[in-house]
Amino acid sequence: MKTLNLALGLAAGLAVDASACASAADVTPLTYDWTGFYLGAQAGYGWGDNTFTYVGGVGPPQENVDVSGLVGGVTLGANRQFGNIVLGLEGDISYSGISGKTLSATRPCIAEGCTEDVDWFGTGRVRLGYAMDQILPFVGGGLAIGNIGGSADIGACDPRGTECKFDDVKLGWTLGAGLETALGENWTAKAEYLYVNLGRSSFTNPVDVKSGDVDFSLVRLGVNRRF
Repeated sequence: MKTLNLALGLAAGLAVDASACASAADVTPLTYDWTGFYLGAQAGYGWGDNTFTYVGGVGPPQENVDVSGLVGGVTLGANRQFGNIVLGLEGDISYSGISGKTLSATRPCIAEGCTEDVDWFGTGRVRLGYAMDQILPFVGGGLAIGNIGGSADIGACDPRGTECKFDDVKLGWTLGAGLETALGENWTAKAEYLYVNLGRSSFTNPVDVKSGDVDFSLVRLGVNRRF
């Protein structure tokens, strides 16, 4: 929840800044055309947390697993400009080093500890921007997909000592905002923030441990080649 609140706050702040810039742009003649397809690359940093809940007896009801790591991948998109308004579709796929581990004195994170990782993820988003010649503030949102994994104390899930983990490809959603600027006629650079929520997974032996939503925030920089 705290990750989502941060995401909404950052997105709202960027939207307000974009609105203020748009007012200033009313007197600026437009010479740069954002219409067209583009291919690019992006890299950045992600962080978040998950809550593992233990319902099997003695122990704290919840343990937080904090995760973080570097991300990077490729982007494909297209824009269509209508006056100052720019509508776009953008997709990306990224390798993820987002992971973390919590070790405590009680279940569900005793002994082996609790872990979580995001191996890869991708998003498909609708973007809405306001062109100020070669500067484009934007907001956007859409679908997200990713491979997520996690584990907890074996004894907390199954007294037989088998497995206590999840490893799933999950479908979720994303929301974000950013700023893109032209670098000449065919190249652009951008900075953006994204919140990604991939939902929750079930442990292989879901007896006494439950997972919360696997969600994380991203800040990343990118460069695009326009065609």
